Amino acid sequence: MNATNRHLQEVILSIAKDVDALCKANDIKYYLLGGSAIGAIRHKGFIPWDDDLDIIMDSKNYEKFIEVCRTKLDSEKFYFQEGVKDWPLPFSKLKLRGTHLKEYEGTDSAETDGIYIDIFKMDNVSNNKFMAHWQYFCGKLYLAYQLSIRTYKSASLKKRLVMLLAAPLKWRVLREWIYSQTTKYNNTETDYYGFFFGRTRYHNAVVRKDLFGEPTYVPFEDTMLPVAQEYHKYLTHMFGDYMKLPPEEQRKGLHLISVDFGKY
Repeated sequence: MNATNRHLQEVILSIAKDVDALCKANDIKYYLLGGSAIGAIRHKGFIPWDDDLDIIMDSKNYEKFIEVCRTKLDSEKFYFQEGVKDWPLPFSKLKLRGTHLKEYEGTDSAETDGIYIDIFKMDNVSNNKFMAHWQYFCGKLYLAYQLSIRTYKSASLKKRLVMLLAAPLKWRVLREWIYSQTTKYNNTETDYYGFFFGRTRYHNAVVRKDLFGEPTYVPFEDTMLPVAQEYHKYLTHMFGDYMKLPPEEQRKGLHLISVDFGKY
């Protein structure tokens, strides 16, 4: 790990601490997601080569989080980008003002390209397998369209084809209907959550709710952050043997090109 990457992790961690305090003060439940959760369990902090931090919450907590950020966030310190409304992709970002981060995919203005954490949403998924697959399909189609308008350039032919197939979603009525199919069970009691707006296949996009349960705080660097209650089952479901390090050539960050830390 180089000094720049470690410095970036330290600044991201400071944002995470503020988010955790904000969530605790407003009774918002959230969990570390994916690689951030692996880092918490396997490394008791960041995966050494990681260059971001992701959190996730269910739809009700996500909507509450957005409202809290709109009304209670320190707007002189942070910039909140609500998914779809403030930028194209269907998840949100909390960014540190006075910093700048250049990434491989997509561009932001100099006012809104700060160091950030990502905030993702889980939607309720139907217990009916056919409907669950339909939700997944609609979610991925919607994501593909939103990626296409962010000038996302994937090396994957499959992703480029899906983005091409999603072109009809330029019609707002169709786009909103497709999105509504993904979220249609959020006011219905179901046994599953779905995470449709990340790098997920169906198998690991749909997870039993009881694996998340109550957020469980575990050591993360010099603080404590929450993971799924059944984190071993969740991480095994998502990644298999998550305690095994990947091959050396895969140990690199996914996002960072350059960074300006400002006063931080």
